[in-house]
Amino acid sequence: MPISLPEMPDRIKRLPRDHRGYPVPWFVSWVKDGKPVPAGIGEPDFRVIARGRLWTAVSAGRCWVCGVTLGQHRVYVIGPMCVVNRVTSEPPNHRSCAEFAAQACPFLVNPRQKRSEKHLPEDRFVAGTMIPHNPGAVCLYETSVVKPFRSGEGYLFKLGEPDRIDWWANGRQATREEVLISIETGYPILYDAAKKEGMESIRELETMHKKAMELLPA
Repeated sequence: MPISLPEMPDRIKRLPRDHRGYPVPWFVSWVKDGKPVPAGIGEPDFRVIARGRLWTAVSAGRCWVCGVTLGQHRVYVIGPMCVVNRVTSEPPNHRSCAEFAAQACPFLVNPRQKRSEKHLPEDRFVAGTMIPHNPGAVCLYETSVVKPFRSGEGYLFKLGEPDRIDWWANGRQATREEVLISIETGYPILYDAAKKEGMESIRELETMHKKAMELLPA
């Protein structure tokens, strides 16, 4: 079945494709017979980060989607809960690459799409706490103030104040209502985690939630 994709930036056009014709992001692991192989050989597992890519992205300033060196504008593709706590597990992207992902990635475009846990590597590691459900809306969060920090075997990124915010849903600019629904479905997860840590964590979370609400689309 033919696929419909938005106009690809030149950096995206240079990426290898999967059997459907989708460009495969630079960070994705390729596997054959259950073992990692070079990009373009075997099949891509979009759920798994290729070995060494996270460190290379952090140390060499590579775009998470296309793998090319980043310029001045660095955009993080994050869910609403990451806008609340200002922490994400994924490195930044070129703006054009981030916008393409928001319009083309099946998981981001289709709110009903779910993460599959089948046949994931047993030794996989996820930095921080992953919220498994589809957020429904995604934020392109551009900031020049970022602090990477180690979390177990991986990295997390503490985001500073945004220079620009764009909200997307269903492959287009999101409405305020769509973002509100997305926040309402994810916020209880953060609240329950804060409640286990005590009242100080709850007050801190409520302050962060209030600031995030100021960043919603009109």
